[in-house]
Amino acid sequence: MFCNETNLSASAGGERTESMRIAVLILLHKWTDQQKRLVEFLAREYEVFIHADKRSKLTIETDLPRVHVYSEYKNYWGHHSVNDAAVFLFRQAAKLGFDRYLLISGDDVPIKPLSEITRFFATNDLEFFEHHLMPRDHWPGNGGFDRVDFFYPKVLSRGPSHPLTVKFTILLDRLNRRLLIPAMRKVARRPRMPVEYWGGGLWLNLSAHCVDQMLAWLDRNPWYPRKFHGTRCADEIFFQTLIFNFVPDVEVRNDHLRYIDWHSGPEFPRVMRGSDLEKMRQSPALFARKFDHNVDPAVIDAVYAGLG
Repeated sequence: MFCNETNLSASAGGERTESMRIAVLILLHKWTDQQKRLVEFLAREYEVFIHADKRSKLTIETDLPRVHVYSEYKNYWGHHSVNDAAVFLFRQAAKLGFDRYLLISGDDVPIKPLSEITRFFATNDLEFFEHHLMPRDHWPGNGGFDRVDFFYPKVLSRGPSHPLTVKFTILLDRLNRRLLIPAMRKVARRPRMPVEYWGGGLWLNLSAHCVDQMLAWLDRNPWYPRKFHGTRCADEIFFQTLIFNFVPDVEVRNDHLRYIDWHSGPEFPRVMRGSDLEKMRQSPALFARKFDHNVDPAVIDAVYAGLG
């Protein structure tokens, strides 16, 4: 299951590179020139599957034959609807059949040429995503278990933070800890699954073998997605726990292949700026995030200019 080393430089893959079919799955909450540019760039060589947040009522018009647009779910921050939308995209893409599936956000930008990304996956059959056994040391709330142990109503996921929402969240946490969860455990309504829980970022790079097995298992076990109803930020637990416990015969590298800066601020994760350009160029990652054309449009231009 685990793999600690692999070829991150990805030498030429020969015939496999030429035949490699890659699907990029994008969870979108907005549609600006930045996201349009991302989709058009990826669609030069890859098939692109977009899920547009139904709440946002985005109008995405494209005549690109490699771009597929859906809007099936209202997505709320930290809500299980994010899992639903991601699984939906995997299902839609798998109908056409690909060698590799990459799940990204609309705030990503590739920092390697598409040809190099293709060569990398042609020579690396592993699954690439971040994963850590829970409880995870630097995740607050019992190492992340509060995300799945406690009940969180959808009202807490509806939008930007508000002082009243923050107060309600604190009150709800106290009620959860003292009353609700102990009571639910007594009647077996909120027990943990008898498996190891794993967590990490949502950004996945999965092989056809992994995706096919994952979807087949979900078809046979519809209880699993329901287990995450009423959780909070469990999109960072859903896929890792699923793959490590229920998808056999896969090797996983603890690397999501994204350049993300969680340390520098002022945002967490940091929005990329011109001062980050050299670090991105030196990174072995394939994509970087987050970008925002309202913060620094020039860095986005510079990244694309370097891709050819």
